[in-house]
Amino acid sequence: MPTPARQRILDAAQGLIRERGIGRVTTKEIALAAGAAEGSLFKNFGDKMGLLTELLSQELPENRAWRAVPAEAPPGQGDLAAALVLFMERAIDFYAAALPIVAGSFADRELLGRHRERNRERGTGPQLALQASAGYLRGWQDSGHLDAAADPYAMAVALCGGALMWAYIDQLAGPGQVPGGRDGLIHSLIDTVAGPYMTTASQ
Repeated sequence: MPTPARQRILDAAQGLIRERGIGRVTTKEIALAAGAAEGSLFKNFGDKMGLLTELLSQELPENRAWRAVPAEAPPGQGDLAAALVLFMERAIDFYAAALPIVAGSFADRELLGRHRERNRERGTGPQLALQASAGYLRGWQDSGHLDAAADPYAMAVALCGGALMWAYIDQLAGPGQVPGGRDGLIHSLIDTVAGPYMTTASQ
């Protein structure tokens, strides 16, 4: 059974944008790569920014994998430190995949404005990752694995921010520029940010 045009467009856009950046890919090229009419892209997504927003909010495999962490490592079940390692690995993968896609928006004020507008219309945007992450950490707090004095939102900002910075440095400066590498950073961040608040129930 052939893949619906909408999904083919999403898949084609994801590949082209990752390879060349959003600013250098046209809707005509995306449609051609998807084997679909350009009008089908506009019908399904409105414009290129609608397509971009859909990719970042729903369709990136790395985003879906990150959202699956609460189901794979439910709050209150098992080892909190191990759950946070999984969380950080998925967060880094997401930011590494998202950076090439969203970078074009920052280079073009019009694109950035349209991206913000589309996020407002749809209720999407990077703040949702922090809210979801804070909710996940709050679940561990409610289960007694994190001390009540911990601030789940501030903790989410620190962990997500660390994941974003690792992805940014790795892509811009190249591999080997972060002391301790990916695994070292993950464990160091967890120890520093969450470690002081882990209770005896965490192990």
